Amino acid sequence: MGQFEMIDLVSVVDACTSDRVAGHCVSMAKAVEELRVLTGDFVSPDEAVANALSAVALSRGCSVLFDEQPGADILLMP
Repeated sequence: MGQFEMIDLVSVVDACTSDRVAGHCVSMAKAVEELRVLTGDFVSPDEAVANALSAVALSRGCSVLFDEQPGADILLMP
């Protein structure tokens, strides 16, 4: 978490937390993108960003959904 400002991480987690029947849930796909836009950091590996965000989300009592799928933007045509 050292490379990201705590206030940015907390702001993104709060903004991306959705209320579900099972409690508060944070989508890492959405949170990673939001942090990149907020900070302008488009070079840090997704894993580093997701790890920093998930640590903050878990410490705030949120469930974390790791829903990022590499290559999800690629359409496979039969």
